[in-house]
Amino acid sequence: MENPVLELQNIRKYFDDVEVLKGINLTVAAGEFVTLLGSSGCGKTTTLRIIAGLENADSGRVFLEGEDVTAVEANHRNVNTVFQSYALFPHMNVFDNIGYGLRIKKVDKKEIKERVQEMLRLVQLEGFELRMPAEMSGGQRQRVAIARALINRPKVLLL
Repeated sequence: MENPVLELQNIRKYFDDVEVLKGINLTVAAGEFVTLLGSSGCGKTTTLRIIAGLENADSGRVFLEGEDVTAVEANHRNVNTVFQSYALFPHMNVFDNIGYGLRIKKVDKKEIKERVQEMLRLVQLEGFELRMPAEMSGGQRQRVAIARALINRPKVLLL
């Protein structure tokens, strides 16, 4: 591809002894729209953070408009980021984040537990009840936010 706006060459990233990114190569042309798809924890957000300069790759190169920006700090890259925070309460575990709206409405504790369990099944996060948002991948946090919105059974859900 001639003059790509973004190019990743053999990007590798480890967290402790787990290789999250295994030699990622990507070329994006100007005006091209690309979506990274994959399961939770597969490295989508880590890849975006590396492109933005918010995270360093353990090896590989990042090029923006042909310039090697691998070692360039985030504030010196012409890249903007929309963060994946979803306004989860960082001091609350998954169960409490999902059930928050029902507690505010003073729903019975038994019903809260049942409905939170229903939402956890829906978003495939059973077993994550006691995890804190900081201990989860971006996709997992996104599913917690979706569950928290759905538990109130809205007529319309805006994302």
